[in-house]
Amino acid sequence: MDARSDRNAIPLAVDLDGTLIATDLLWEGLFILLKKNPLYLFLLPLWLTGGPARLKREIAARVDIDPACLPYRAELLERLRAEHGEGRRIVLATGTPRKLAEAIAAHLGIFDRVLATDGPHNLTSGRKRASLVAAYGDAGFDYAGNSRHDLKVFDAARNAIVVAPDRSAQRWQAARGAETMPAPKRTLKTYVKMLRMHQWLKNSLIAVPMVLSHEYFNIGMIWQCVLAFVSFSAVASAIYIVNDFFDLALHCRRQVMSSVSSLARVLLSFGFPAGLLDRGPALRGTKFLAKAALKARFGGNSRSFQMVNVGACERALFDDVTPWLHRIPRARALLV
Repeated sequence: MDARSDRNAIPLAVDLDGTLIATDLLWEGLFILLKKNPLYLFLLPLWLTGGPARLKREIAARVDIDPACLPYRAELLERLRAEHGEGRRIVLATGTPRKLAEAIAAHLGIFDRVLATDGPHNLTSGRKRASLVAAYGDAGFDYAGNSRHDLKVFDAARNAIVVAPDRSAQRWQAARGAETMPAPKRTLKTYVKMLRMHQWLKNSLIAVPMVLSHEYFNIGMIWQCVLAFVSFSAVASAIYIVNDFFDLALHCRRQVMSSVSSLARVLLSFGFPAGLLDRGPALRGTKFLAKAALKARFGGNSRSFQMVNVGACERALFDDVTPWLHRIPRARALLV
């Protein structure tokens, strides 16, 4: 038996949160839940009294997460697909509730089995180790994980792949020389973009009264203005960050659909009768709709114009432009 056959005979188990995806579905689900109804905040302590498994289960029962919008780690996912293609068994072993784990497994199509939180116990650390050992034996599997909760599983695995490790996992990896896939390094540009530092400029208006009153040599006044500027900027950045968490799904779908708009413009340039209105900014969508509708109306052909809003979870833009379509003969709009 060659090395490849020997490797393929051993299943590869993969953690989800922080390993396969660069996020934690508990927090993703929590923000989606609170955006849906902030009053759920008062139920969280009650659910938490039943342990982490109940908290995860209650949140998962009330939210839906689009697997296509999750931030997968490209290097690891590419490797999993390659090894799955070679015939290796790939197992998703996660503390995420089964509902969400199976949705992700179905989306990716590379997992032969899913081990997930299902019932009163959270499938992490020792419980995950026990489940994998019961299924494949001690040292009968390889395992990819990222955090201190995975250390016990690493110890039971034949080989470990430490992905984007936290400090505990990094120390474990360094002590044993295990394979590692480091996370991409964050640059200063990442933090500047996250904090929306370009928006801080408008807070400089705080200094206008000081300037107009000619107090710009007053050290006390300058210090107060600087303190107010920093305080307002910090609060603004915090609000932007929290808002980004609540709008993660919306941002994702806009990025996905932005690629559709380019395709739609190409199709329209060749005279195709169907238009695709993406869910991007209203100005861009309305502008494209106007072009498409005018071409359909006055382009010298008798074909009807059709607008399709693909994958919409919001009807605002769609409802705004649908009445406008009624002015075009044989035009129709579809929400799919």
